Amino acid sequence: MPSLAEKLIKQGEESGKIEGEKRGEIKGIIKGKQDLLIKQLRRKFDLSSSDEKTIRSVTDESKLDAAAEAMLDAKSKDEIFKILVC
Repeated sequence: MPSLAEKLIKQGEESGKIEGEKRGEIKGIIKGKQDLLIKQLRRKFDLSSSDEKTIRSVTDESKLDAAAEAMLDAKSKDEIFKILVC
């Protein structure tokens, strides 16, 4: 029969594992949105490596979503970057 300390350690490990999985999932979602936005911008406009770094620095999911949606009507990449860096 496990001791109280062993139970608490196991509980902490499981909690840490779940938290790590959540963080990894969120990072993956953000990276996917960044990748998509970069592909869209490359196709529609010229994209510099500096521009790509700027996009990679954005981790706010709502900003990435708004920028991807704005791509539909954007006339310049500056319109997209205003959304990302505001």
